[in-house]
Amino acid sequence: MSSSPIPIATYGKNSQITQGLRERLLPQYEMAHICVSYEAALHEFPAVCAGDLETEQSSGLGSNAELPPAERKVPRAVILGGGVPEHEVQAVRQAVLQATVDKEQQPMVVHLTREDILAAGGQGPDPELIGRLLREKLASLQETA
Repeated sequence: MSSSPIPIATYGKNSQITQGLRERLLPQYEMAHICVSYEAALHEFPAVCAGDLETEQSSGLGSNAELPPAERKVPRAVILGGGVPEHEVQAVRQAVLQATVDKEQQPMVVHLTREDILAAGGQGPDPELIGRLLREKLASLQETA
């Protein structure tokens, strides 16, 4: 297991849920880049996942926002929240994978749906449950860290 957190990027429409998840995913995962709008995710994620760490975060919420470009981390996974419509999920996924097509370390792209949360017994956006489900989906990253 890695001694430092694995950097991830996340796009969710609810910044309060995102902030709650940030705490629950540590120490294994660090929300390095956070987007709260489709336009930002579509523009920022492909660049940062391809290694352009000069890319500024429009939200200012991820850990990379607090660091100079030389210290920022390339996300190893992109998380798309349950409130993100399927057409946006597909567009962001395609943009990220196209931007990183020749890269050795393409990020894992995970869409945690509302159906996933309901199937796990959740009634709504519960950061504790969402954190557990994300840890399960991201477990393979720990093996390669």
